[in-house]
Amino acid sequence: MSFQNGFFHHNLQFSRSFTKKLNEQLAKVDLYHSQWSIVYYLSQFGCSTLVEISTYLDVEKPTVTRTVNRLEELELIEQVPGKDKRERRIQLTESGLRTYQEAKKVVEEFELQLMSGLAEEDREATLRTLTFLKEKLKQ
Repeated sequence: MSFQNGFFHHNLQFSRSFTKKLNEQLAKVDLYHSQWSIVYYLSQFGCSTLVEISTYLDVEKPTVTRTVNRLEELELIEQVPGKDKRERRIQLTESGLRTYQEAKKVVEEFELQLMSGLAEEDREATLRTLTFLKEKLKQ
């Protein structure tokens, strides 16, 4: 198996396993990774449009809309009136902020467990590599 084929095959397998295990951990706070991604985004960037979120997450707007609707049902986010009525702006509710804090602890613990035993220089090299590849995909 060539490097390229092996790398991308392993990356896809890792991605699926990572998401599955992350979902198992996030179940402790009644979230899925797709919901966590939006809650995290709103905690970092504040009130945003669905287009801004879909661009950041690099997913289709209908996918974000479905997840946002579910987060609204859970009362973790709320719509905020904007200047343009066609533009849907959302932000975290107080409950959403509390859930973010709880989920952040769960995710940080998950990441620590996953990365344990990996030397700091390997962690840094992994982050650099992922950042480099992500930027190449944007080209």
